[in-house]
Amino acid sequence: MGTDRKELARGIKYEFAALPLLLISPILITIGFKAIKHQNNYIWLILGIILAIIAIIIGFIGIRIILNAFFNSK
Repeated sequence: MGTDRKELARGIKYEFAALPLLLISPILITIGFKAIKHQNNYIWLILGIILAIIAIIIGFIGIRIILNAFFNSK
């Protein structure tokens, strides 16, 4: 039982794609809350929440692919 290296590389790519989103989304959410106070503008908050949800989904997909690469027996 070996590790499928192509699937492992694909999973790691997903995780690296989720990493910038995980860093950017809390910043946008913070900017969004400050924009609501000053200008009653919700666009940054909505954008930050959407990016956070996408980051979580991509992260879970990446973890699932990595686990399948380790524990899938072909």
